[in-house]
Amino acid sequence: MAERTVVPAARCLALPADLDDVTAAAIANPGMSSWAALTERARLEAGETVLVNGATGTSGRLAVQIAKRLGASKVIATGRNAKVLNEVASLGADAAIPLVEDDAALESGFEEQFASGVDVVIDYLWGRSAERLLAAGAKAGKNVKPIRFVQVGSMSGADINLPGAILRSSTIELMGSGLGSVPFDRLVHAIDQMFRAAAPAGFRIVVKPVPLSEVEQAWRNDDSASRTVSTVG
Repeated sequence: MAERTVVPAARCLALPADLDDVTAAAIANPGMSSWAALTERARLEAGETVLVNGATGTSGRLAVQIAKRLGASKVIATGRNAKVLNEVASLGADAAIPLVEDDAALESGFEEQFASGVDVVIDYLWGRSAERLLAAGAKAGKNVKPIRFVQVGSMSGADINLPGAILRSSTIELMGSGLGSVPFDRLVHAIDQMFRAAAPAGFRIVVKPVPLSEVEQAWRNDDSASRTVSTVG
């Protein structure tokens, strides 16, 4: 870590005049994750419904806002933190599903939303909730437009139990989004487009600016509720 470094010009972006440096640093990575997933992988179309699995973390809250900015007519948010899940409505979420421990109740909540139609799932959690989502999508997704399930993060576990019948009996399209599944130059493009949209769209993110000299303490205290940005000068 350093106050200055050398970066290829092709990997540099000019910040819009209406976007401050701290906010840009805060949203670059978490915002890119959903912008690329929605534009490069899911190919979101205006008027579609997006479900964000894990919408109470920094990336998930941005994903809700970005989905709306890109034209989603309905955004469904899921999360474990009930208090934060309620707050996500102010960011554009039209419906919320608490990730409760009861599998039957959880799957029932998912099935209710899928019955009304879900076009894209942006998944930040994987693990148990992803299993239930895929099962609910398979039940509701027969003979309809494919559900594009985009896997972005694994906060709830690296592996899932995925019965082959779920994919054989439904039109679910399962894919990932990140470095490797999206070319690097397209990820840079996604960040550029998100930066240009940030101020006009009013993207909101909780940021904790700290001097670079205090990075060790800030690193220990970092959490998913806010984005820590180290500042210099």
